[in-house]
Amino acid sequence: MSSNDSSISKEVAFGFLPAQKSDRVLGFWSLLLIQLGTGLSCFSLLTGGYTGIMLDAKDSIGAILFGNAIPMLLIAPIAVYFARYGVDTFVGFRSSLGYLGSNFLWVLFAVTTLGYTAFTMYMSGQAIVEILRMFHTDNIFTVNSFGVPFFSVSLILLCLFITAKGPVVIKYFNWIGAPAMLVLILVLLGVVLFVQGLDKVFSLQPAEPYETVRRSFSTAIELNVGLAFSWLPYLGQYSRLGKTEKGAFNGGFLSYGIGLCIAAVLAVFMTLLTGSLNPTDWMLEIGGTALAVLGLGLLILGNVTAAIFFMYSQAISFKTVFPKQKWAIAMGTNIPVILLVLTPAFYDSYNIFILFISFIMSVLGGIVVSDFFFVKKQTISVRDLYNTNGIYKYWHGINPSAALSMFVGTVFYWYMYNPWLDEPSYLFYYVTAGIPTYFVTGICYYVSSKFIFITKANKGGQLNIDTNTPGFMKKNL
Repeated sequence: MSSNDSSISKEVAFGFLPAQKSDRVLGFWSLLLIQLGTGLSCFSLLTGGYTGIMLDAKDSIGAILFGNAIPMLLIAPIAVYFARYGVDTFVGFRSSLGYLGSNFLWVLFAVTTLGYTAFTMYMSGQAIVEILRMFHTDNIFTVNSFGVPFFSVSLILLCLFITAKGPVVIKYFNWIGAPAMLVLILVLLGVVLFVQGLDKVFSLQPAEPYETVRRSFSTAIELNVGLAFSWLPYLGQYSRLGKTEKGAFNGGFLSYGIGLCIAAVLAVFMTLLTGSLNPTDWMLEIGGTALAVLGLGLLILGNVTAAIFFMYSQAISFKTVFPKQKWAIAMGTNIPVILLVLTPAFYDSYNIFILFISFIMSVLGGIVVSDFFFVKKQTISVRDLYNTNGIYKYWHGINPSAALSMFVGTVFYWYMYNPWLDEPSYLFYYVTAGIPTYFVTGICYYVSSKFIFITKANKGGQLNIDTNTPGFMKKNL
């Protein structure tokens, strides 16, 4: 391989160039494990925990399965876009949002990713402190106010070091992290089945339900919908390196839409048995010291794996928006997560955080899916994705159809439900907010693109650039 070809391959892995077939190193199992590595971490456990604190086991299972599988069915097809064209999320979304609009999405994505990373690292810091206490260690490192932030920051630095090595190293590391979470789930499942018993679990009542079961059920569904929709921007980051479109779709849906449901349901059982949302409490109360150490160790390893994936996604997205910046600078955008793990109140606000995600990503999901499948009919000009004066410039870099749809979707969601004040409308009790917002926004986008803001970009049949042609890669980018 020539030095020029080598630099191009490096930019594919660490930058924003379209991935050629030779660069697409992730098969179905790799994609499944990578995405399970993020899904089977603290997010599924925390979401399941919040579900179990409001509902009994039977209703919780229904809320989790519906809340995760349906939204993923709605957004997982967008993985086909990135697998087909080999472009990153924030390059691909230029076709629907415009160049500046896609940059605006990156800001939201960066905040979300920093938040997700902070949750994984803070929970891991808690787990390390608990392990030290089990061995009767009594020093400053077992004091929550010091030990948890100290170990959280230490793990952040470790994850930064691993992530800096790139996607190939991350792929191999994941063969350890994702199975670790699977083992943890099997261990806890064994405790439920053979020690506690399902009859006991299904007889327990939630510790902090709302005033009515319907209210608890609708809120629990919305929490799970938020978790499912939150994977939207991450689908492109790994699907672009997928070997096949089918593998990209199946890997995304089976991991985020099905796999993490298992962990979430198990979290419901643990929460009902202990009355606590904290996974570290589950290990201590359900099992003995040996089982608790094993469980917390696996939890730490799984969360570290998830954090590595989020850091890589953060860096890749930065390189997409600022392609001339060095990889080290892109990695540096993860450093603000340290400030979040130094703020314990943030960790305790997970439910509010995920509800805001439900609002934002349901709106964006409706737009990007409607654009690719119904407006542009799966035909994208890759050359114009990289040309800031191309057809995806729209109006000063912003697609007016997307802007209008965002406004309509935002008004509709907040009419249905106020996540900040936890105030639902009457309709929220029956249809919740995230899923109907997705359809309202998608329909609005389609109508606006076809009948109001009619542009060349919004007409089907645009020129399809073959991103696998070396000449395109070298001459046009």
